[in-house]
Amino acid sequence: MVIWLAAGLYVTLQPFEPAPGQVVDDNFVLFRTIGIYLANIGSPFWMGQLVGNLLLLLPVGLLGPIALPAMNGWIRVFLIAFAISAAIEVAQLWIPNRSADVDDVLVNVAGAMLGYAILTIARLGSGSRRASSSTTEI
Repeated sequence: MVIWLAAGLYVTLQPFEPAPGQVVDDNFVLFRTIGIYLANIGSPFWMGQLVGNLLLLLPVGLLGPIALPAMNGWIRVFLIAFAISAAIEVAQLWIPNRSADVDDVLVNVAGAMLGYAILTIARLGSGSRRASSSTTEI
């Protein structure tokens, strides 16, 4: 989890060279960028942005509660993911050719919650397997 987050922070906090004609603007209007994603579903660039933002904090929900048991619970995962994502977006205000985007926070937190959902389902599955293997037939 630490390696994943360190790599994610490295990628998101480095100055960025936009492609020719690409505009880098901050977005403080909720769902504006998500609307762009939906309008450009066939675009590898925009889908890469969406998937990248979704996967960035997925380990917080998937591995965080395993590594830090005090982090167990969807509210804790939500708050920690929100704090990390908001800190990244605020930092990007001062990084050349980076943009702060409120929708990135939303998608990052959704990724963490997806990770937590996967963990919860895996835990439920392993619990039902343990329960069925501990029963004996008479």
